Amino acid sequence: MARAPKSARPPVLRAVPVAEAETAPIDRANLSETLYRRFREALMNGHHPPGERLRIGALAEQYGVSITPVREAIFRLVSEGALVMRAATAVSVPVLTADQLREIQLTRLLLEGACAERAAQLATPETTDALESLHRRYIEAWRTDPVAASRLNREFHTALACAAQAPIMVGVIKAMWAMMGPVLNPFHVALKPRRLSTEDHLHTEVIRALRRRDPRAAREAIQADIRWSDTIIAWVEARAAADATAAVPPPAPRSRSR
Repeated sequence: MARAPKSARPPVLRAVPVAEAETAPIDRANLSETLYRRFREALMNGHHPPGERLRIGALAEQYGVSITPVREAIFRLVSEGALVMRAATAVSVPVLTADQLREIQLTRLLLEGACAERAAQLATPETTDALESLHRRYIEAWRTDPVAASRLNREFHTALACAAQAPIMVGVIKAMWAMMGPVLNPFHVALKPRRLSTEDHLHTEVIRALRRRDPRAAREAIQADIRWSDTIIAWVEARAAADATAAVPPPAPRSRSR
């Protein structure tokens, strides 16, 4: 497992490759839904850092559409917690606290654990093969590109959830990942490339449980993997503490008595 970076200072962000889902042609028949998926994908991939303000008019101009479908898509993401709205036109990416991340982790533990149980009963050999391929690409990406590895990790988790054939739970799980994306990107940028073992990784335990059709083992393995996000929460807390310390003004110099 990768360790959290030692430094608590904010890392320097670098460009993230744009995912295919973000550059595919826009379906004009259902603009609001298409833009919602496009914006959510961008958040999942960490293309918008915490605290960034999104301007509805600028987004409409960027995608060559009217303001109405952009506003509908943005409002939907606001209702899911992936964005926050301070005023009618003030929309921004939330800056999540450690407590909010713990709540997201708990939600994922319950829902992704349940999905893993169902997937162990429903997944076809082809689905399991596809999950194993995703996992191997994830391990390989860690050697050169932690940000790409982060995206592949998320794809593994969402593909596992989809294998449960439980669309309501999958929708909530994807909402959790959209909330986490802006945090995960700077965290993984701060990590150095490293070699991970395919056989020792908890994803491999999940895949083995699916092949054995062992619901309990699948649930326990994916939940153990999700608990590693404690490392990310600790990193967020360290950054918040460092920022708070830096924000405290130095004490005023004491005047000399004559």
